[in-house]
Amino acid sequence: MRKVPTDFRRVTMVVSDMETALTIYRDILGMEAYFDEQCDVSVPGAPAGDPKAPARLVILKCNDPYVGMLGLMQLHDSPLSEDDARGQRPRFCRGDVVFVLQHENVETAHEKLKEVKGVVIVNEPQVTEFPTASGGVMRVEGIRFFDPNGYFIDINQFIE
Repeated sequence: MRKVPTDFRRVTMVVSDMETALTIYRDILGMEAYFDEQCDVSVPGAPAGDPKAPARLVILKCNDPYVGMLGLMQLHDSPLSEDDARGQRPRFCRGDVVFVLQHENVETAHEKLKEVKGVVIVNEPQVTEFPTASGGVMRVEGIRFFDPNGYFIDINQFIE
């Protein structure tokens, strides 16, 4: 397989409440903390207010310590209000992001997510068939939800 010049390493979500985000992504979905520090947001060009303002950055890993990581960042100088979340709209808009996650037990995750304040479940666990790049069909059980910050999450489990 030909190697391309780019690895997609991580996406970072700006969150209003780190502990609630960790309840979802670490405690329920099972990601592991790789990095958890108070730091400044000193990346040139980042639209985060004061670049020396403190923030908490938690980087979670799944099965690889280099790619497929999820960053969670809570800014301490300009906390997000409830109105800042992108909101639960009936359809996608330009600029929206869909996070697709593979999980070992969608039904258990679904039951736990129903207990988290601010999570909006879009559908109950449901099996869907999708075409594969090789011309076959894969079956996945999936749920979709908005997390408390308005991020749309699609969780799938392969079905044999």
